[in-house]
Amino acid sequence: MAEGQKARAATRRVTGVAGLAVAALFIAGNALWATEQPQAGASARQIVAFYTNTSGRIIAGASVSLVAGALFVLFAAGLRSILDEVADDGVLGTTAFGGALLLVATGLGAETINMAGALRAEHGQLSGELGRALFEISYVLGYNAAGVGVGILILAVAVAALRARSLLPRWLALVLILVGLAFLTPLSRFLLAPSLLLLLVASAQLLRSSAQARTTGD
Repeated sequence: MAEGQKARAATRRVTGVAGLAVAALFIAGNALWATEQPQAGASARQIVAFYTNTSGRIIAGASVSLVAGALFVLFAAGLRSILDEVADDGVLGTTAFGGALLLVATGLGAETINMAGALRAEHGQLSGELGRALFEISYVLGYNAAGVGVGILILAVAVAALRARSLLPRWLALVLILVGLAFLTPLSRFLLAPSLLLLLVASAQLLRSSAQARTTGD
């Protein structure tokens, strides 16, 4: 296998492994407490009860999610390299990387604010007003603001796929454009689970293409 081809295969392998790890860690971290999370607009009493009853699980889950955020930067760097390679355009790769960093920044904000509420509740220092403020800010960051980052990332990948047919089928690239645009709207709150599935599928495909490249090279 030529050195260039070997390096490209390695990039896909590392990116795929990082993406799978991110999805697994994020799902595991949020599974500890997310099923008991109140709906948007919940009363201050409900929110304080939520933080009080799940404080330990929120702290543990947020800690796991922070690690997932760090790994997502690695995934984003690999994806940037792949887009630069297939689309021959540094703009799309940089745009995707910027969207990923925006997602990580807002996600870290949501997780740490949520953790602050849990820590306050654990020590019996969470008032109704503070609890509601922390919950609502974390909620908006974790869904609406993070959705903007996801949308930018997906749109950059979709445009790159339209320019380089080897990346994705044309029909899938067109679907991703619609998905990316939806993430820029309030619909983002309903798209978290599908985005994790998309990350899992994309990461698995990167690992598959890496294995195929190694087999071909051998």
